[in-house]
Amino acid sequence: MDFFDLHCDTLTTAMHQSCGLDCKYLDISFPKNEEIERHCQCFAIFCPDVISGEDAFNYYTMAKHFFNDQLALFPQYFEQVKRGKDIEAITEKGKTAAILTVEGGRVLGGKIERLEKLYEDGVRMMTLTWNGENEIGKGSTEQAFGLKPFGVDVIKEMERLGMIIDVSHLSDAGFEDVLKNVKCAVAASHSNLRSVCGHRRNLTDEYFKEIVRRKGVVGINFYKAFINGDEENAGLCDILKHIEKMLMLGGENTVCMGSDYDGCDVVNGIKKMNDVPNLYNLVKKEFGIKLAEKIFWKNAYAFFTAKMR
Repeated sequence: MDFFDLHCDTLTTAMHQSCGLDCKYLDISFPKNEEIERHCQCFAIFCPDVISGEDAFNYYTMAKHFFNDQLALFPQYFEQVKRGKDIEAITEKGKTAAILTVEGGRVLGGKIERLEKLYEDGVRMMTLTWNGENEIGKGSTEQAFGLKPFGVDVIKEMERLGMIIDVSHLSDAGFEDVLKNVKCAVAASHSNLRSVCGHRRNLTDEYFKEIVRRKGVVGINFYKAFINGDEENAGLCDILKHIEKMLMLGGENTVCMGSDYDGCDVVNGIKKMNDVPNLYNLVKKEFGIKLAEKIFWKNAYAFFTAKMR
């Protein structure tokens, strides 16, 4: 099987634990399970809400240096993707294609020119917020508050650069502001459906359909709390419910994987990346091999190769 994962927190988790990406305690570690043939992984630099301004940009810089160090330490395992065609070239060598992303637009420190720096570094996708407020806008803890004027400038510049706007964690009002101000396809890298599990971090059916209309992508999040309101009983079968509803909403070419590994309490059965074949086999059994291949690889691959020219 192939696995294209739109989001994990492995990079910053490893940095804080002072371990390498070969650490077996991580949800994602190398070498990967040989059952996973082609693998493309979006590695997020996650910046917590407690870090602001210049400190946030310095935090980003530290994490980027750590990413570079890991690339140098483990060239046999993965290489960085900067253009769409890199994904195929890297995976053909049996390596993981690593896409650098950012979770939390506060890393800009309120300076829009830093988007150019991030893009030069290879950052190809960024969430505008995490859960709280930053210079761009507010997260899902305050659904009625949208983007600030600076945030509108940021998304327009991201559209110009070709950096993917990631609406996961964004408030509902913020999502509406994105729709009003840019025409590009957007991603929700690690979000499920609110109609299946009523957590505020999940997408409404209407927002999901808008992402479909714009030919964007949505990554299924493995976090128990976003899968089933009864976290203790959340299981792989509940992930199937989210996929089924997304397909009903026209998401055949939209549904992807967005694990949130090393950033949450993952549902039983897929606690680590090397367990992902368990979910793949279940999806294949329930929806057929054609849809399984789309959900686990082809949809994300088509989107990123088109966006990362």
